[in-house]
Amino acid sequence: MVSGSCTRRQITGTSDISVDDAIARALSVAAQSFREPDWFDVLTARGFIRNGQVTHYQVTLDLGYSNAQSANDGSCSDDYYFRRACGGSRRSDAWHTIEARL
Repeated sequence: MVSGSCTRRQITGTSDISVDDAIARALSVAAQSFREPDWFDVLTARGFIRNGQVTHYQVTLDLGYSNAQSANDGSCSDDYYFRRACGGSRRSDAWHTIEARL
């Protein structure tokens, strides 16, 4: 494997629609300003409330950019996000999950 490193950036997205839209907007700006990130983590999600209704969402993301195609330390490999989020490597036979919102 080729040795490599990972560049990380933080960006905040905002939306008056949803948290998902705030994330999508942040990723769009990141892709236009830098390049498309390889992974992201949600650091914070917050909102503003008026008259009992959420009126605005703000989400701060930690973005990861691989500086090499692969890294022998695993910091930017394709499975980096899954190891951080799940505590193990991604299994190819694992079922994907979808969060349902009511």
